[in-house]
Amino acid sequence: MTSITLNQETFISLLQQEFESLSIPHAPVRRRGAENGAGISSASGAIEGVFELLTDGVIDRKEALTELAEAAIEIASSLYASGAEHQVWRRWSAIAAFGLFLTDQIYQSILYTILAEEWEFLRIIPLTGDVSKQISAQVIWLLVGGHLMSELPKTGRHSERKAWLKLAQSIPAGQHDVTEAALKDIADFWMAELEDSWMNYEPGDYPDFNPEACAVVALARHNGFVPTSFTSEQYRFLEAGLAISEPPSLYSTIFLC
Repeated sequence: MTSITLNQETFISLLQQEFESLSIPHAPVRRRGAENGAGISSASGAIEGVFELLTDGVIDRKEALTELAEAAIEIASSLYASGAEHQVWRRWSAIAAFGLFLTDQIYQSILYTILAEEWEFLRIIPLTGDVSKQISAQVIWLLVGGHLMSELPKTGRHSERKAWLKLAQSIPAGQHDVTEAALKDIADFWMAELEDSWMNYEPGDYPDFNPEACAVVALARHNGFVPTSFTSEQYRFLEAGLAISEPPSLYSTIFLC
């Protein structure tokens, strides 16, 4: 079977195909207020609007791509918040990753590629240029094989920063106990920082998970980490990266067929 190249045209075709089969989950929600798929309806309207402008020639494919990639993030997030099976929202995370890649938003593409468990696609993303000075971004960049302009600091000012620095060493070294302790610190830091708001769905405020924290969990799990002692709240906070679903790879199925 001939392989298909990922480009503007094939991305839009894939998104249209997936959009036609999009449905609101009928399951217990993961975020309070996400009942009835309100966010899915909002993002669906945005996608329909972009398709209409594209058809009418008001915008070109390049302009449409940025809007569609953003809408795909909102759909992935809303599906997650609404209780969709992990393989369902991760499929839209993959679509978002492809769109972000095509619009040169490389770091964001890496995050959603990891969340989608699209490991084959991750291998072909070029790790060129520099990345944000945020410690979390620099650690993830290193863990996927990127290089930094300067070395990571030796220590951090608070528990979350220290935890990220530990993960830079513990994940590749397979030190799973250190990894688990660091992930707990990250979850605890953000749950305290956000208080109860992280458990609530707010229209237009997405993603409904911390993409960097959940992406580094998924990377750890991909490298052999198995959680043993997370509290129920810590698990809920990190679930987007912790949950095992092994979704069929969109990239391998469609673009490497």
